[in-house]
Amino acid sequence: MTYVVQPGDSLFTIAQKFNTTVGVILSANPKITNPNLIFPGQSLVIPISAINCPFLRQGNRGPEVKRFQILLRIAGFNPGPIDGIFGRRTQAALTAFQSSIKELEPTGVADEGTWTALGAVCGPRPEITLYTVRPGDTLFIISNRFNVSISRILSVNSNITDPNTLYTGQVINIPRS
Repeated sequence: MTYVVQPGDSLFTIAQKFNTTVGVILSANPKITNPNLIFPGQSLVIPISAINCPFLRQGNRGPEVKRFQILLRIAGFNPGPIDGIFGRRTQAALTAFQSSIKELEPTGVADEGTWTALGAVCGPRPEITLYTVRPGDTLFIISNRFNVSISRILSVNSNITDPNTLYTGQVINIPRS
């Protein structure tokens, strides 16, 4: 997505606004040679994955933390209450999850690799993505993976007659959020 720099913005405050890092923004904007020099009206590219799967660390709060906590719980790691607060228990669950995946470094911070390992879909998607239901999937789990509401999923799937019943191997439409 494109973001237009506002008066008073810095790369740090923009990164906080999109719950990502200055490094992620800089990598998407190679024309920025001095990270301390941006100006109002300048257009910046904010990677979509930074919005769908933001960089999270202890102290963060909000709906994306809640989504992350749900995905940790689904994966079998207890983050404590699903409250949208990235505290010590969420960090401990995250570190335990990262330690269980050979490809991840147990940093205690959630990056795109961690989100992906939890089954989240981070990058840009077409208007409709075809998804094959996996064993144990529910609409709740799928909606958290794709960051789209259950009602939006149902609105493009007239073949789902009972929202509580999905079948392994069933192919459903997932709309872009």
